[in-house]
Amino acid sequence: MDSSLGTTTRARSFSISGVVADAQSHVRIDGVRVDLQGLTGGVLATAFTSGNGNFQFNNIRPGSYELVFEEPGYDDDREHLEIDGPILGIMVGLRRMGPGAGAEGGPTVSVRQLSIPQKARDAMSKAMSLLYQKSDYPASIKQFQRAIQVYPDYYEAYAQMGLAYMRNKDAAQSEKALRKSMDLSEEHYPDALFLLAALFSSARRFADAEPLARKAVELDPKSWHAQSELAQALLGLKRANEAEQYAQAAVKLEPDNALLALLMADVHIQLGNAPALLDDLNNYLKLAPNGRFAPQVRQQRDQVQQRLQNTRATPAASPSSPRDNP
Repeated sequence: MDSSLGTTTRARSFSISGVVADAQSHVRIDGVRVDLQGLTGGVLATAFTSGNGNFQFNNIRPGSYELVFEEPGYDDDREHLEIDGPILGIMVGLRRMGPGAGAEGGPTVSVRQLSIPQKARDAMSKAMSLLYQKSDYPASIKQFQRAIQVYPDYYEAYAQMGLAYMRNKDAAQSEKALRKSMDLSEEHYPDALFLLAALFSSARRFADAEPLARKAVELDPKSWHAQSELAQALLGLKRANEAEQYAQAAVKLEPDNALLALLMADVHIQLGNAPALLDDLNNYLKLAPNGRFAPQVRQQRDQVQQRLQNTRATPAASPSSPRDNP
C-alpha cells in the first residue's frame, strides 16, 4: 500500500496546496500573501507563494475555511473551502487593479502564458471535489475530461485525472494521463512526477519510480508527497539509508499523517533498527488508534516490544512490515 497517497478522512489533518497566477496573462506570481482564516474570523496561518506561484498549508483539520490572497497591484481574492480531505491543485487568478490592468508591466515570472477559460476551471473544481471530498472516481474523471476538452493544455487536470484513474484501479489510463501532464508541463509540474512515481512503485517498478520522485523533490522540496514517494522508491531498491532521509523530511512536513509513521516503520524494518521501529509503531497508534492498520500494528508493536525486553545481546530477527501481516 502506498503511504503517501492513501490518506483517508480518518486522518487527523490534511494539506491544502495550489497555484496563484495573473488572471489575464496566467503568469504565476511570486510572493503573494495567502492567509488561511477560520469562518469565525482570525488568521490561522500565513504562507507566501514560491517562485513558481505555489503555496501550501499542512496540518489543517476538517472544517470550513477561507483562503485570502493579497498582492500589491491586484484586487484581493477569497476562496471558500470545506476541508474533509487533502485539497491539491487549487488554481487562483488575481486581477490587476485599475483600467488596462494586465496590458503592461505584468509579472515577470517565466511560466506558461496560455489562458484557462472559466468553464475549464469550473469543471476542474467540480472534479477535485468529486475526487477528494466524495471519492467518486468515475464522476471526477468525466469532469476532468470536460475541463481538458475546453482547455487541451490543462496539465493540472491531466495529473489529477491520472490520480483518479489510479484510485479506480486503471493503471494503464493513469499512466497515460500522467505522462500527458508531464509532456504538457515539460516535466516541470511536480504533482505529475510524484503521482507517476507512486503508480510505478505500486507495480514494484522502483527503478522507474526513483528518478521521477527525485525530480519532483528537486522541483518542490516542500512537498511531503514528493519526499515520501522518493522514500518509497528507494526502499523498493533496498536503499534504506537514503530512504530514511526523505521519509523523515516527509514526516517533518506532515507530522500528523499516520501513514507516514508506517513509511518510517518500513524504513527501520529494512535497517533492522528495532527501537526506532517501536517508536514508529507507537506513533501510528497515537495518530490513528482506530486506523485501518491498527490491529496489525498493535500485534507487531507487542512482538517488537517483547523481543527488546527479552534480549539485548542477541540481534533480533528482522521483523516484517505490519502491512504484510494478514
